[in-house]
Amino acid sequence: MRASSPCLLLLSGAVLALAVAASPTRDTIPILKAPEAFHEELVLKPLNDGSVYSHFQFTTHIGTMMDDDHFDGAASNLFKHYNLFPRSIGQILHSFEVEELHLTFTQGRWQYSDWGYPLAPSAGTGVELWAWLNDDRRQTDEHWKGLTNTLSGLFCASLNFIDDTITTEPKLSFRNEGLYNTHSAPAADAFTRNSINSNNNNSSIPRKLRYGSLPHENVCTENLTPWIKLLPCKSKAGIASLLKSHKLFDTRFYSMAVHVRSVCEDEQCRVKSLELVQTITAVFDVARHDGSFDWSISGLFEREITQSCPLASTSKVIVNLPQTTQIENQYSLVPHPPQGIHAEGSGDKRQEIAVYDLKKILANTTSFQLSLQWKGSRPQSVRAISPGIVAHRYFTGFGQERGGLAIEIRNNNSQDIEAIYLDTVPWYLKLYLHTFSIQLDGKTLDNQRELVQKMFYQPAVDRSRPAVLEMALKLPANSLVKFTVSFDKVFLKYTEHRPDANRGFDVGYAVITAQLPREQGQIGYGGLDHLRLYQEREAGLVQGRRRIRDRNQEEEKLEEDKIRVYTDTLLVSLPTPDFSMPYNVITMTCTVISLFFGSVFNLMMRNFEVVKKEKKMAKKSSTGGDDTKGKGKDKTEKTE
Repeated sequence: MRASSPCLLLLSGAVLALAVAASPTRDTIPILKAPEAFHEELVLKPLNDGSVYSHFQFTTHIGTMMDDDHFDGAASNLFKHYNLFPRSIGQILHSFEVEELHLTFTQGRWQYSDWGYPLAPSAGTGVELWAWLNDDRRQTDEHWKGLTNTLSGLFCASLNFIDDTITTEPKLSFRNEGLYNTHSAPAADAFTRNSINSNNNNSSIPRKLRYGSLPHENVCTENLTPWIKLLPCKSKAGIASLLKSHKLFDTRFYSMAVHVRSVCEDEQCRVKSLELVQTITAVFDVARHDGSFDWSISGLFEREITQSCPLASTSKVIVNLPQTTQIENQYSLVPHPPQGIHAEGSGDKRQEIAVYDLKKILANTTSFQLSLQWKGSRPQSVRAISPGIVAHRYFTGFGQERGGLAIEIRNNNSQDIEAIYLDTVPWYLKLYLHTFSIQLDGKTLDNQRELVQKMFYQPAVDRSRPAVLEMALKLPANSLVKFTVSFDKVFLKYTEHRPDANRGFDVGYAVITAQLPREQGQIGYGGLDHLRLYQEREAGLVQGRRRIRDRNQEEEKLEEDKIRVYTDTLLVSLPTPDFSMPYNVITMTCTVISLFFGSVFNLMMRNFEVVKKEKKMAKKSSTGGDDTKGKGKDKTEKTE
């Protein structure tokens, strides 16, 4: 056996050499240097109203997945060995054949008019879940049901209530967000083409989209604890040590998300890896207590960073400095970044960013301290934020029989914007599509094709599925577009009402997806492209794709970002029976039954005996009573 070992090694080496020599050079597949990697970053930005925006982002990469032309079996062993990637997520993806997963918990309402657009896509109030599932075995509905129930147990949430009456399959919104899907085509055509073709990727495996939301779901510590356990270092070290539930939930806005998708490892996208992105976004109201806009890391989180995560490849804190006007040096940042302040753009679009590498800083110090102080404890002049698209949705009408739904979308850009509107209406609100009308700047349009390029409408089925209204819009520059539609309210069974029936029913938010040019004041504008694309080392690949795209385009266009704008959740009051009447009926019925039953029971169960008068007199004489008294009694008895 020992003598044959060298022969076997030589033979295997020769076969490997022949295989490498036989393969063409153009088909050479790049090999990942690190099968798994973990990155952590924290972004801080003072907002104009005195609040502080904080964004935690933890990115984990795993393994190598070849495409269909170069598949070598590496993907089959992707979820058999775990190191940094959480095992619970890997088993869920493998068991239910999930290609892409997005789960978001949100508490509060994002103020687009005051804060601009967030760095990472946020969601409306409650819980939002959407996923792309492989449909090669036609088991999408079974996998979706198993996915919601499993995630419900993993994150201690009520995701198991996302049933058929809530689940939808959007046709235009929520396309694949993998880099090989988003940046593989010119931007002018990719947005429209990806929005129409639900399976727009280079794979022959059929895929299905499922989307569901729970606007009434509350977010609490029970959801945060399992989320932290997915991190390699948990909350023991690194940036995650700042995650204190007491401070996070005492904010104006809080959002926690888990995103899983496939990304490219080369410009040709012949090799893909799986990416897990965990984000937490919070907006702190620092001026609530003493009116001062000054802040520090220890003051925001009541904790300090004493060490970086040893398993993290990069660990950074990024400060997106405020954009002040007229008055210079309004604030001081302590400590000053070792590499200086990095500036992006010029003029009104100038953005200054400070970057702190925790691995280098904590190697020389015991803890990391960071603070920003304003002169006079508050800013004197800051640049105003003008979001490109702002949406508002509300109910019209009165009474409990019928009503209407109105949506106002304002385009503040100086150019036309293509957007996609998605609205999911519960089945107990019966929409009448013939009442759908459009107003542009207060004037009713007779030709709706000017604004609505495509429309998809799915009517609701009672107790089976919701109504879905999805439109591809072209919003004119500096315009206000208003949509209205009427509906009837369904009279529910008394068993279908919630315990707090008089509160009403929650109607989920509408979602507007659009490609917007980057404007001043937007969070993430400038040097945060790597966070917007979730991974720093992929920014070079994407920039290379953009250069190729720009060379192929005849006209040069401004750089754009795809954003989602969420409207507010609504509360509708349905015809509600008087649930106090059952109590009144029960009490009255019980009273009548008790009186009637008591009388009948006495008549049936009590023994009545006839007592003769002679026996009574004998008994009285035997007692030796007075005759006078006896005569008196006799007279009384006779009188009676």
